[in-house]
Amino acid sequence: MLKNLNPNYQIILKNFSYLTLMKFFNIGIKVILAAYLIRVLGNEKYGLVTWLDSVIQYFIMIINFGFNIYAAKYIVENKKKPERINEIVSSIFIIKGLLFVISIICILFLGYFETFSAYKHLLLLLMFCGVGEVLFPVWFFQGVENLKPATIIVFLTRLFLLVSTIIFVTTKQHLLFYVVLFVISSVLMGLFGVFYLFKYYQIKITCLTFKKVKTYFLESLPFFIGRFLSLVFNFGTIFFIGKYCLLEQVTGFDTSLKIIMLGIIPFEMLQQAVFPTISRTQSKKILKNLVFLSIILGSIIGFVIYLMGDYFLIWFGGQAMLVFSSTLKFLTILCPFVALTFVLGTCSLVAFGYNKEYNFSLIFTSIIYIIILLFLYFSDHISFWNLIYLRVFGDVLMTLIRLYFSVKRKTFVFNKN
Repeated sequence: MLKNLNPNYQIILKNFSYLTLMKFFNIGIKVILAAYLIRVLGNEKYGLVTWLDSVIQYFIMIINFGFNIYAAKYIVENKKKPERINEIVSSIFIIKGLLFVISIICILFLGYFETFSAYKHLLLLLMFCGVGEVLFPVWFFQGVENLKPATIIVFLTRLFLLVSTIIFVTTKQHLLFYVVLFVISSVLMGLFGVFYLFKYYQIKITCLTFKKVKTYFLESLPFFIGRFLSLVFNFGTIFFIGKYCLLEQVTGFDTSLKIIMLGIIPFEMLQQAVFPTISRTQSKKILKNLVFLSIILGSIIGFVIYLMGDYFLIWFGGQAMLVFSSTLKFLTILCPFVALTFVLGTCSLVAFGYNKEYNFSLIFTSIIYIIILLFLYFSDHISFWNLIYLRVFGDVLMTLIRLYFSVKRKTFVFNKN
């Protein structure tokens, strides 16, 4: 049956399968770990780890620098040019390595601020997850449309994290053990990824001029700015809840959002699987089918989570988590919008070359978010629920902006056959 499919759909199906498995292992195991750690460490300490991680994720985004989106397009366009591929890979590793060093220096500086001084050693330790981000070339595997090795690597390293956590993290005093294991698993993922890259694709690191590295840096800069600002929606919300509300509420919001994101996994994977194919074929028919599929299935998944939300919360953290039932139910609004945001972003705008419009959607939405956040702060209206309302508003606004540009640039055409 698969042999009778259009070759483009065969590639999409293969990539989607591996991406789904990879994301399942990556996020799924994190979900299991969250359920375990909430019980072992308690809501407050787990909330602390989540809060600190929300800070680290900004620096992880600095290290990635937009390459996880745009570098795959570089690879797709230069598959048959080995010298060009070597140049691309070398530039990305150099830029990421430099950004990692800068991030370490920034973390050391943050440790002098009162807000972070008590946790500066944990922050610095968590920052070494960045080694894995520097080395793991998921963008390369996506670009060559071969995600099997990336899937196996993610599975092995996340399985290591799960098993070692269950063995070594057994009391509230073992918080440091978990952080160390988490960092080790991330570094191993990066090492395995770069080993496979050099061994099986014969990639060679080449000497590049400053001008050449600067070119790649500047081309990815708009993606970095947009993605960095968009982190405000997820990790910014977590940070401000932890700063101005309670750490237990951080756990409640993070748990609810993890449940929502589990339902969104297929759409995130689907857009990543389809992105190289649409970039290569410029098929608006594939895009149209993907858009309608995202709206319908996203709505269904949101409805199911709304109905089954209490059972999911109990499974995550026990009966005590039921106080956040209304939080989870409200966040189900995100399901169809986030699903559509994924597709309209990379597959509609980036794949067809409308990078400015893609970045505008991120930057404009983030600026509006920050303006409203500042208003809440100065008017003394920052609260748990106001931060959640703002989080949902941000995603809805971004979806509408991307839909507007997709229709305006005619990448998404309703009557396209």
